[in-house]
Amino acid sequence: MGNKEKKYFKKLKKNNLPVFDSDHDFLKVFEKKEEIKTDNPKKNQINKHGVQVLDDLSEDQSSRENIIKEDFTQLLEESFKNGKTTSVKKTPPMSVKKRIKRYPGVEVELDLHGYNAIGAQVKAESFIHSCKHQGFFTLRIIVGKGLHSDTGPVLPDIVEDVLQEMKKQNLVIWYEWDKKKKSKSGAVIVYLKQFERFE
Repeated sequence: MGNKEKKYFKKLKKNNLPVFDSDHDFLKVFEKKEEIKTDNPKKNQINKHGVQVLDDLSEDQSSRENIIKEDFTQLLEESFKNGKTTSVKKTPPMSVKKRIKRYPGVEVELDLHGYNAIGAQVKAESFIHSCKHQGFFTLRIIVGKGLHSDTGPVLPDIVEDVLQEMKKQNLVIWYEWDKKKKSKSGAVIVYLKQFERFE
């Protein structure tokens, strides 16, 4: 900033920066056009906005780009020569037995004593759906052994049909009878499918 300009501005801040009093002062400072000084006359062109105009790529830049292209092609050829790329192996899905071992003990149970066949079917389906939505993992459904029935045990077959259907719908991952055999068991343990990531 010259002496005349210093006199023109009454106040100067640190580093000789002017304090503007009016719009006129602000405009006057920025109306000045400064030329960019460079050694190369071709690079000294300035457009109407006061910004330096760049010519086509200089020899240095174009030679640098050629070197980069050569390096890339060389690296690409070397990678093809080294052989097949190793693909990331997808881990096999976890077996049902391993998944069940991680499940907690029985969290909720439903007792179907006193229900007829249709009532037991509807109750079992709604119970399993509501437990899935509530986030339970392990259920017990008590069906009884059918000792007090004239026709024998009816509920175990009905509940098993419901569980097989829900297994097809991916709601249940596994079920097993309490004493490993349906004829000796009065209850069935049901494992609900809560996570997709193990598939």
